[in-house]
Amino acid sequence: MTWVILGHTYIFGLPVWKNLIIIQDLSKNFAFQGIANAMVSVDTFFLLSGLLVSYGNFKALEKTDGKFGWVYYYIHRFWRLTPPYMLVMMVYIPLFRYWGDGPYWPKDGFEINYCKDTWYFNLLYINNFLSDPQKGMCMSWTWYLSNDMQFYIISPIFILALYHSEIVGYVLIGLFSLAQLITTGVVSTTEKLPAVMFSQDSNISQKYFTDIYVKPYIRIGPYLIGIVYGYLLYKNKSKMRMNRYICASLWMMATISAISIIYGLYNLNNGYPMTQDTASFYTTVNRSVWGLCVGWVIYACCTGYGGYVNTILSWKALIPLSRLTYCAYLVHPVIMYYFYLNQRYSLHLTYILATFLFFGFLIMAFMIAFIVSMAFEAPMIGLERLILELERKKK
Repeated sequence: MTWVILGHTYIFGLPVWKNLIIIQDLSKNFAFQGIANAMVSVDTFFLLSGLLVSYGNFKALEKTDGKFGWVYYYIHRFWRLTPPYMLVMMVYIPLFRYWGDGPYWPKDGFEINYCKDTWYFNLLYINNFLSDPQKGMCMSWTWYLSNDMQFYIISPIFILALYHSEIVGYVLIGLFSLAQLITTGVVSTTEKLPAVMFSQDSNISQKYFTDIYVKPYIRIGPYLIGIVYGYLLYKNKSKMRMNRYICASLWMMATISAISIIYGLYNLNNGYPMTQDTASFYTTVNRSVWGLCVGWVIYACCTGYGGYVNTILSWKALIPLSRLTYCAYLVHPVIMYYFYLNQRYSLHLTYILATFLFFGFLIMAFMIAFIVSMAFEAPMIGLERLILELERKKK
């Protein structure tokens, strides 16, 4: 979540940066590649989501002798995500227009013109299929939630296949993964899209966003990989013996691959053109490769091969913050829009300014997320548990 907010600190400020040329200069900096290519941070969430859904349901299937609770499975997800989502939307759509003014503040409010016509696409988790998402998607950052819900809906296909027949499950996941790779390659090549979304040509950037960035059949790769990792963790019961040389080799491969994904566009950002075939190849494989790398880190940590990485990631102080991640994701763009669009003058982008803004947005996002979570998300989760407990007592 920190990585997402860091990337959005630069992106959401584009309307008010007076020295936009510096963005191009920053992208040439080797150290800045981690921010320039922060889009794969979302694929980390997809990987985690697939892994948790997979692992949790395999454990549930074991307790119920293979019986899958279809009704609870879908109601639980909708109940978990929708209340805080709709709360933020109910506040954002009618009230945000009155929160500010100034030369950058939209006359009729931000996103209001199409939120009133398309809000129900958000409620149904299909707003990523709008014909022109950048111009018609209410709360445009919620494309991720629609993708995640759509992946969740079809997850039982893979989970049940793996549970009843490992071979069938792996073949099914392999076929879907192959279809995703082929589709991505075909779309990227036929549309002649670059390896990154942001381009000097706004039409190309919009095309990349609508055809690649928000479409579930393009983004499902890391989620499927997460399902496989979740199954492996369930199967091995978090215990596994591995030759230390093999373990070291896997760590090295994961590290090199992840670095290649993040820093692989360094030459492109420094003016060295990339052929269309190379750009299409990068677009096709980068998210799945990233998912494999992050998945290995999680798998190694859970099976006793994480070392110092596991010590850091298992720090107990991160647990309460992790529970606020969803609400922080919902509210942080609203905070950014409020700050940037309320400016009276253009801002001169510098590393120092961006750093201060980033930490400010990060702290504010989690503070407001805590309020939203305690006031709305946590009570709904508690109510769900109470209802389930009453149902168990009846039985």
